[in-house]
Amino acid sequence: MKISLVFILLFLSMTIFADDREKRIKQFINDELKYYPGARLADLYKNYFQDAYGSGHLIPDTTQAGKYLDWELKQPGWTDTLPYQALGINHDYYRINLQLVKNGTIPRDTLLLAMIESAILARNPDLESWEKEWNEVLAIIKKVKPNVPGIESDEKLIDQLFSKGDVVMHHSKYYEETYHPHYRIVHRSVFERWIGKYLK
Repeated sequence: MKISLVFILLFLSMTIFADDREKRIKQFINDELKYYPGARLADLYKNYFQDAYGSGHLIPDTTQAGKYLDWELKQPGWTDTLPYQALGINHDYYRINLQLVKNGTIPRDTLLLAMIESAILARNPDLESWEKEWNEVLAIIKKVKPNVPGIESDEKLIDQLFSKGDVVMHHSKYYEETYHPHYRIVHRSVFERWIGKYLK
């Protein structure tokens, strides 16, 4: 009798966890398409990817990262006004709009140090685990937003990426041309530290 009760409780807890996870995935999808209604599957993937892998793949050389940041801050044509954005379903990482550095809200060196601090904090799942995790998300995207433009072609590109043992994908051309994203990724611990000091 006790064993049966344990199994029942285990089953219920797993069901609740699965329901909660699906709910969070749907919220992630809806949020990204609310902020960026023209986002493609590649952009949804990149959002979810960044929450798992952070920005470590972007800053192997901190000097170069600083130079590229300086170059980007000088670029014109910024249209994305979302100051920051929680990523994925765990919100381990946040996108910080470089407009906040450009207008002096966040000091340039503070952001650069935060990027370095954040790079080593990612969970970095192995390829097999990541592919399984993404396919779960993909199934829900197909169920709730089957008409995302170019979904089939982007799905093939992601599959090709995995077959090569890679996980990094860029924003879609449409996203780049429409929203002109300029941001950097910082870990949640940094973001929480900045609330009230730099961010509202």
